[in-house]
Amino acid sequence: MLHYPAHMKLLCISRKHPPSVGGMQAMNYELIRRLARDTDATVIRWGGSQWFLPFFLPWALIRSLALLPRRRRPDAIYLGDALLAPLGLLLKRILGRPVAVTVHGRDLTFRFPFYRAVIGFSLRRLDRVVAVSRHTAGICLAIGMPEERCVVIPNGVDPAAHIPNPADREAALRWLGERGVDPGRPMVLTVGRMVKRKGIAQFIGKALPPLARAHPGILYLVVGEGKERAAIQAEIRRHAMEPHVLLAGRPPADLVRGLMGLASVFVMPNIPVAGDVEGFGLVALEGGCAGLPVVASDLEGIRDAIVPGKNGALVTWDDTGGFVSAVGAFLSDGEIRSAAGKAAKEFNRANFGWDAAASRYLEVIESMARS
Repeated sequence: MLHYPAHMKLLCISRKHPPSVGGMQAMNYELIRRLARDTDATVIRWGGSQWFLPFFLPWALIRSLALLPRRRRPDAIYLGDALLAPLGLLLKRILGRPVAVTVHGRDLTFRFPFYRAVIGFSLRRLDRVVAVSRHTAGICLAIGMPEERCVVIPNGVDPAAHIPNPADREAALRWLGERGVDPGRPMVLTVGRMVKRKGIAQFIGKALPPLARAHPGILYLVVGEGKERAAIQAEIRRHAMEPHVLLAGRPPADLVRGLMGLASVFVMPNIPVAGDVEGFGLVALEGGCAGLPVVASDLEGIRDAIVPGKNGALVTWDDTGGFVSAVGAFLSDGEIRSAAGKAAKEFNRANFGWDAAASRYLEVIESMARS
């Protein structure tokens, strides 16, 4: 439990929230749920399509203005991502209260000059910017955010939410059986949106063929959807990897947990893409919490999620041999694989719990409100 005064009034605004799916949505849900538990919180959230964002922003403003009377006015305002910074700056001036915002990485790097100018202008005038990784903090400093107002708090994870139970495994076994997949095959798993920076196409084209030669039964299971699906399918055909790749789409959370329970290795083979960064790498923590050894790119915010030798292995993003060697070692030795998965689960539970992260957020917000 956190130990902060429940009478502190906090306004939380999130535009990326469940039931929509993604790393930012999961982070906002877990953090704001805990902030609301330990403060007198008003939560304004949107969990639908971002196409409706132009309607959400004025709606959020109107709802926030209802807090204008002094008896209802919050002590502080928290925003879920950088795109809300202009709204936060407006509320700071209207309500006269300090504003903190979490920045994730990609919300800072959109390649639209007007967007970056407006967001940068607004962020520099807010009271605290919480970066989810050192890499993201570096982006903040590069756009002129004063260092004394920038703090790094890595994302948390709920370990229990990613541990597969027997029902999850049964559902995954049925799902694989319906697709004619032998569940005894060594499975390498990636979970994430099908976008270029996730490196899925490159992994299929470069690392998977040598892995398939060394481990003929290997199956690369990709959970997620996105605009790179066609490019990924083209790469599968180009390298004749159809027997070794299964694109799972976007199954429900219990089925994802079940697939993690049946997989052998979790891979996060990201590549650098201009204008699009991996702010943290939450799914790598989730894979470790499920008891999987993790092999990920030594890149951007992933470096704050994975501690080599503790909860995974980091490989230079373009080192095909390194990925083949690291993944192959786990596939070849069940004892090493089991020990690495157990170590990752224990390390993540001890170092990346959401209560600890929320406690740090509340310290920052409370300090900001006092000053």
